[in-house]
Amino acid sequence: MKKPMLRLTVLSLMMAAMLVNCKDKDETEPTTIDPEIGKQFDNIAIASPTLDQPAEVKVTEASIEASAKATEVNGALGSIAGSGTVPASVSTAGAEVKSAISDSEINTLNSVNSATVAAVAAGGALSPELKAILDKAMANPAVAAYLPKFTFPVVEGVTLRGTRVGATDAVEKVEKVLVTDACLADAQAKFDVVKARLDASKATETQKVTAAYNAAIQPIAGQQTACTDGLTAKYAEYRTSTQAQASAALADIEAAQGALGDLYPVLKALVNIQLLGALSSINTLQAADAQACVAKAAAATTNAQAAQTANLAKVEVAYTAALTEANTVKAAAVASCHNQGGGN
Repeated sequence: MKKPMLRLTVLSLMMAAMLVNCKDKDETEPTTIDPEIGKQFDNIAIASPTLDQPAEVKVTEASIEASAKATEVNGALGSIAGSGTVPASVSTAGAEVKSAISDSEINTLNSVNSATVAAVAAGGALSPELKAILDKAMANPAVAAYLPKFTFPVVEGVTLRGTRVGATDAVEKVEKVLVTDACLADAQAKFDVVKARLDASKATETQKVTAAYNAAIQPIAGQQTACTDGLTAKYAEYRTSTQAQASAALADIEAAQGALGDLYPVLKALVNIQLLGALSSINTLQAADAQACVAKAAAATTNAQAAQTANLAKVEVAYTAALTEANTVKAAAVASCHNQGGGN
């Protein structure tokens, strides 16, 4: 009987030791994550991006450049009545007109009255007959050289001639951890705090982008209105100047009629070509300039939208990077829950 009792006692002691070892191991399981890893959560933040400004709208403004040849001839006309001599520049101009249009077309041009000029100056169209004659005359490079050079406006590479012419969504991937003990719950709680902070920072950065966009587009409508309203006075000045120059030239021609001889009707026709051609071109240029006002506003809006899209993408990239870092730290925190303690 002694040997069975001895074996029972030994077995009882072994079981007790095992229970003690299990109890010691359970008591050393961590309830919080590794403190050093926990500090890494505190350093996670969204990098505040530098916001792009809307690109400047590329514009070539409309312009009118006086003809050097017309200036020379008009200046020479004033000397003929007093000297009785026709300068070479005036004779050349007459010859170039006669080579471009017929005598009947010259007579038609010289029949133009003040009412016709006033109608065109007010924005009206030329009669089909006058338009055909002017088109024919100005198709001749020699005659066209006596008219001003008109430069049409260009907006973002598009020449206007007075005729009809989003944020990236990042997929948020957050590893879901089944919380089974206090340490894992601590890791999840710290991650949730960081994510809430990142979400708030993202909202703040997005508000900055929105504010920048609103500031960029706020003046556009007013700028378009001012641009359009300013055209009336701008082109009225061109029309007044053009008519004044023509009146002065015609007066000089009338005063020098005796000295001009056969050049008299030809030079009058040249002045009327200059006058009607310039007024008609001014009308077209004003229409093109009105288009340019609209095009500049549209381009400015497009550029502001492009900057907004680029800036929202920057915010999304910064947010995604920070969230990825937070997930990485959380994974390390979860791992630390199993690697701490005295047991194996």
